Amino acid sequence: MRFAVLFSGVALYSALYAVVPLLPLLERLFGAPPGAAGPGMGLPLLLLVLLSPLTPRLSLPPGVLLGGGLLLVGAGGVLGALSPSLFLWTLARLLQGAGAALVPALAIALLPLLYPRRAWEVAGLYMAGNVLGGGLGRVLAGVLAEGLGVREALLFLSLPALALGLLLLGLPRGKTPPLGPARYDLRALPLYAVGAVLLFLNLFLANLLPYRLLDLGYRPAEVGLVYLAYLFGLPGSALSGFLAARLGPRRTFRLAFLGVLVALGLLLLPPPFLVAGFVLLMAFLFTAQSLASGAAGQRGPGVSGTYVASFYLGGTLAGLAYPLFLHSFPLAVGLGAALALLALLLAPVEVQTVRT
Repeated sequence: MRFAVLFSGVALYSALYAVVPLLPLLERLFGAPPGAAGPGMGLPLLLLVLLSPLTPRLSLPPGVLLGGGLLLVGAGGVLGALSPSLFLWTLARLLQGAGAALVPALAIALLPLLYPRRAWEVAGLYMAGNVLGGGLGRVLAGVLAEGLGVREALLFLSLPALALGLLLLGLPRGKTPPLGPARYDLRALPLYAVGAVLLFLNLFLANLLPYRLLDLGYRPAEVGLVYLAYLFGLPGSALSGFLAARLGPRRTFRLAFLGVLVALGLLLLPPPFLVAGFVLLMAFLFTAQSLASGAAGQRGPGVSGTYVASFYLGGTLAGLAYPLFLHSFPLAVGLGAALALLALLLAPVEVQTVRT
């Protein structure tokens, strides 16, 4: 059970984010105008926003909810790969969003219970798994789309979520510890705001990047390979607990966002500096994200559910907003810098375990 929860993000995010480098190709496949696939990114995240705070209140065992959520994510990916139109593909993405709402809020609340003496370190490892899934999903999507086709890439990357979902559903129910009551704390508002900023910056710029790179002459497979940058979030995530133990969570968080600001500056330069900026952006964003999710998980399932909702609210806004910046990349980077400064000033991650 421990390892299934710890690595649930690998399967979830490889399926959920595989579409990012394929957005222009999906629009061409369905004969849609540029930016028309944006709702397929933003609306699933809207479901995460609406449903995540309710997930801890469901009466089913957490293992059943996790397994069922992953099963829906995988099934939605398969249906999307087989869809004959952009509209039906978007509906399949909504199914993935509903399934995904059952996973992260429970996972980050369960981890401090499963690993009570290693809460910060395990939060970093969980986030590293999320990075691995999201990064590999994006990279393999571009490579597989060029070698096999867009539909085949989406189909292949949906299979891990299906498999892990079935595995979790087959585990004995007594293996999952109870979460306790879901309490919602308004004092965590700065934490919720930072969660929204984190995913907005991530997806807003990652969604714009393929358009920018294709305009610069990159091929689809090369665009996919640029998303190897997500793998540079692995050391930042995995080491976040180590750094927090020595420097303090707040100082580590602020150092990470100073790195984000440097990375945003590099995005304004031509390649290879633009690519280097994206690499650094992912590394530092996931360091900060590990600390924020660890802080949310230690405050219990109510706060963790609301944090996940806020996190994906940022992603929803990114999916809806990025088409407005398709021809204004420097302006998009400027907006990102303003939000990064806000997160740096808030830094709401000085949290101890406060379960009752």
